[in-house]
Formats: sequence, C-alpha cells, structure tokens
Amino acid sequence: MKTTYLLIAILIFGACNRTTQESKPSSQDILTIEVKESDIIDSGKLSDVISIDSLVFLEYTDESIIGKIDKVLVSEDRIFVVDRHSAKSIFCFDRKGNFINSYNAIGRGPQEYLEIFDASFFRDKMYVFAEPNQFFVLDKNLKLEKSIDINWTDDIPLDPDYPYFSVINSETILFYHPSAHYHYHLYNLSKQAFISSHITRLGTLDVSNHRNLTKNTSGKMFLSRFYNDTIYTVSQNLMTPEYIINFEKPMTDNEIEERLKQNAYNSFNHPRPQKMYNVSSFIYNEEYISFEFEFKRSGHFCFYNPEKNIKNIFNNSLENDLFQWTYLRSSIGHHQNSNITWLDVTGLVDNKEEISFSIPDDLSYDSNSALVFYRPKFE
Repeated sequence: MKTTYLLIAILIFGACNRTTQESKPSSQDILTIEVKESDIIDSGKLSDVISIDSLVFLEYTDESIIGKIDKVLVSEDRIFVVDRHSAKSIFCFDRKGNFINSYNAIGRGPQEYLEIFDASFFRDKMYVFAEPNQFFVLDKNLKLEKSIDINWTDDIPLDPDYPYFSVINSETILFYHPSAHYHYHLYNLSKQAFISSHITRLGTLDVSNHRNLTKNTSGKMFLSRFYNDTIYTVSQNLMTPEYIINFEKPMTDNEIEERLKQNAYNSFNHPRPQKMYNVSSFIYNEEYISFEFEFKRSGHFCFYNPEKNIKNIFNNSLENDLFQWTYLRSSIGHHQNSNITWLDVTGLVDNKEEISFSIPDDLSYDSNSALVFYRPKFE
C-alpha cells in the first residue's frame, strides 16, 4: 500500500472518529518504516540477530505455580506476571526471580473475580480488570486498596470476549472493546463515565488483542491494528497517527475487505493471508523501534534504529542456538530497552551441557517458565 494512500486513509479515519478532539498531524510528523522482503533474514542463527540482556528464572513454590504467562509488567525492583486462565492470578517476583507474593481473589463474593481480563501498572499502582465487571486498584505489594465500578452503557456494554485496557493517567483509563462500534474508549474516573470513543471498527473481524496496546518505560502508549498499517500514540486523551509500516507486499484493499466481511463461523474456511499484515507489540524505546508482523503465514520480528536507519528483520523460525529446542516467541512485555519473552524450561533441562547461560541446579520439568530480556543486534 502506497504511503500517500495511507496518509489519506489516516485523515479519513480521524474524521470518522466519534471524538471531536482527534489530533491531525501533517505528513512530516509521521514516520514511515519500510519493510521489504529482500531485507528479511530467513535463515541463520538466532544469536546473529539478538543478544540476551538477562535470563530470569521465576521461583517455583506451592504459592507461585504459573500455568501460562500472558503478560509481564516490570517496575524498578519487581516483576509482575499475569496468568489469566490457569492460575487466574498475578504473581510478584523481585528482579532476580525470587517469589514475593501473589494476588488471587477467585470467587463470587464482593471484591472477588472469576477470571482476570487484563492488568496495567501506573505509578506504583496495579490496576486489574476482571470478570464479572470488577475493577481493582492494588498497591505495589498487590494489596487491595479499592474497587471501582465501571458504568458500561448500551453502546459500550461489558463484553467478556476479550477486553483489555491501559491507564493513561490517574483520572483516565483507555479501554479496548471487542465488539462496540469503536475500538477504543476513554473512561474518566472522576466523572464515572466514558468521555470519548475512537477509531471506527470496520467489520466483525476488525479486532485486536492486548499485544496491540503497548506502553514503554516512559509511559508512552502505542496502538496497532490487525488489518491496518498505521500506529497511533496516545497523549493528553488524544490518539494521533504517528507511524506507518509501509509493507512491500501488503494485503490489498479488496483482500482486507473480504477478510472483514467474514465472521467467526466462516473464517475457518479461509486460510491466513500470505501477505504482510498484523502489526503487533509495537514499541519505541530510547534505542530502537520494534514490532512483529505476519508474512507467508509465519511470525516475523522487525527492529529499526531511526538514527542510523538500520533495520533487523527476521523470521521467528531461525535456528535457536541460544536456548535450543524452541523458537523465539512473541513479546509479552517490555522494560527500558529490552523486549521480554518467555522460555519453556524443558529444552534447558534436556540440553544443559549445550546452554551457555547459567542454569539453576534445581531446574526441573516442573519449574516455571523463564523470562528472557533481549535486544536486537545492529551489525
């Protein structure tokens, strides 16, 4: 899709949004990132394209059994692990992986929940959105401070499919809604009401997940879309198009339109597109931009240094000579200039002699997954 066409589409998107405060940047304010097939590294070793900052083994105790790591939030001295479905808990560790405590309030009583939807960290406070319509504020020790009632409306109803959120400031929460007419909605805690809605949904399958909403260490938020190459930032309750991923082989408008016409029942009859699409986990830290996308039905990583105009784009199926046995999984968090992913320890246990990293003596098949803090190599 040509850059000029995309810029026009951005302005149309802004005009269609419900809010009257949508920011309209000039084309000079938008950074275009080119992604060409010839730049993709699809063979070689993983150690050629990334370096490991640290490997954190999460302590395994009777009180810290993690089923699946869905999200990782990192503060200056702590790591918070969100397990939405298995343990339905939030676990707190120190930066070395030593278990501190957990938050688990499963039940049907007051200040209890059936399942965790999402969690967000803001100024030493942990905000937790849980089913059914429970919104909790915890301190950094995961002690409950208060619960908040979210006043859903007819056009923004509570939807249990997969809502997620992030805290913009002490007064404003950004909610994603999986089925409302608009994607994102700002909720004011003082007014106890939604104050604006943003980015019109284009069809039933115009959806996203928590990997389409990211926040860097400084608090800047980024929004991506499943079938859209525009990245929005959020500042002062405004959503501004700030980046464009200019794919060499994008889905055509007709292909996107056909995908968006599908529904949950007939989408299984249509294979995943072969084109470049689905930008997620977009983040801009002090050193580089990183994001993930799909191409030829396979996951890809892109790292870009704007100052030096250097890119590092590779397929996630590169030979993993760092950890053996597994591939580089999608990011589940970010901290400072590191991306975070998780690693099943089974491969480490089976290949201890071949791993160049220090591994705990008591590591076993039952141990929790390890966290990998890594960054790209620009050489």
